[in-house]
Amino acid sequence: MATRQIKPLGNTGRHGKTMQHQRLPPEAVEALDAEAWFRERLRESATAAALERSKSATRPSKEALFDEAIEWFLAEPGTRSETEWPDPGRHWPKVTFWVSDDLIERCERLAREQRIARSQVIALALARFCQARVPRELVDFRHEAFQNARDLYRKLHRPKRPGNASRR
Repeated sequence: MATRQIKPLGNTGRHGKTMQHQRLPPEAVEALDAEAWFRERLRESATAAALERSKSATRPSKEALFDEAIEWFLAEPGTRSETEWPDPGRHWPKVTFWVSDDLIERCERLAREQRIARSQVIALALARFCQARVPRELVDFRHEAFQNARDLYRKLHRPKRPGNASRR
């Protein structure tokens, strides 16, 4: 499967990054979304002093999460074997994300060694990271939180019926 690779133009703040647009396993997409969502909630709950101290640190973001997952996979040889390379199906969602150029190069080398597409390396990296590091309970919690928020919003913003208006 061909993977589109786009280099950023001009000063986009993503120097040294490559945009990937490829299919990923739906479970990995869901788990990455949940992990990024949870990390953002943790960041929001930090105190002002902690935020001041960590301004120079990298902000946890979904973009950083993709790099973290791929780096983790490449550093752990036991996370892969020749028989486990996924073949992205047409039913997998297409996802666009940024990856550090050095990680792209390392994925490309591994892909050449294994005689597979780079997209397969990245798909397995993200899937394995999610299996090992993102608990299913977190994904379920995010679903429940969103469902509760939708229910609350519907209740609060339900149109008032003319016959149900309270009188003073």
